[in-house]
Amino acid sequence: MSLTISPTSLPLLPGIHGNETFINFEFSFFTLPMFLLFLPVIYMPITFIVMLRILVKLKYAMRDKNVNVPLFTAICISQFTCLLFFIFDFVHIRLMTTGIFTSWCASSAPNHYIMALYIATYYVNYANMIFPFLVSTMRLVLIAYPQRQGKINRVILKSALPFISIYPIFFTFFLWPAVGYCTAALGPFPFGSVILGFRESWFGLRNNYFLLFNNLFWLSASLINNSVLLVKLAHLKSTTAAHTRSQKSHKAEVSLTVTTVSMICSYLSNSMIVIAAQLNSIEYSYYAIMLRPFGNDLETCMVSWVFYLTHPVFRRKSMVTVQVSQHVKLDS
Repeated sequence: MSLTISPTSLPLLPGIHGNETFINFEFSFFTLPMFLLFLPVIYMPITFIVMLRILVKLKYAMRDKNVNVPLFTAICISQFTCLLFFIFDFVHIRLMTTGIFTSWCASSAPNHYIMALYIATYYVNYANMIFPFLVSTMRLVLIAYPQRQGKINRVILKSALPFISIYPIFFTFFLWPAVGYCTAALGPFPFGSVILGFRESWFGLRNNYFLLFNNLFWLSASLINNSVLLVKLAHLKSTTAAHTRSQKSHKAEVSLTVTTVSMICSYLSNSMIVIAAQLNSIEYSYYAIMLRPFGNDLETCMVSWVFYLTHPVFRRKSMVTVQVSQHVKLDS
């Protein structure tokens, strides 16, 4: 497929393609989108290190055949998908709105390369929505069946991973024949900022309703799971004698519960754009587009940090050194 614009196709081109004003656009570092682009440098590198430490701890747990390996694995895979979504969304929204690709977009024809980025972003997004429900379900199994939870959660995880891989296809299949293009961003974005759009999808389907349905469905399912989980934890605490529950076990329960609840943040950021679009507010939609990446960052960072800082498995064990002096009397 040629990326060169032919003069005869100019009237049919969508967005900024073929627009001389955008073709001659000069990129500047001193803009609001560029400032927002570099904000993640403050918190993402240290978050990445925390993710690596969690992964290392999972490796040790697998070596020691810890019963919580399936749950820890689900949390680690969830964080990996969050990181993937951060990377795709970083290019999809943050880089595109800086204007760094504006001249290239305007001088090239709408193409499938742009569409590949769009599809990849939403594929990972849909997959990421399932993990809060999965982790909360595995937490429920841990509470309801403490003796068999390792075996049950292994089965759940092995069944869930293929489902998570296939599920997003049902909500992105109509995008495969579509052609991606760049269009000017409005609202708080300066001139030269662009966002991605598409046309010629199968059956003329759009992404908004699928995104809204998935957000509401998985948010509701996760809230129900977490509500049941909190009730069961409260019941467990009231029926179990304090002296039979170790402090470490209690901290682990609290940590996993808070981690599970914090994963719900992703649904809120995803819903902003769709709700603004349904309200027919173009200006609010662009504000939502600007703020959404930070909502996703909040979920990515919060889950990693909450899990790492609260779970006792990441605490250094206090070492007590005892020196024993032995006096030996030798009879001569």
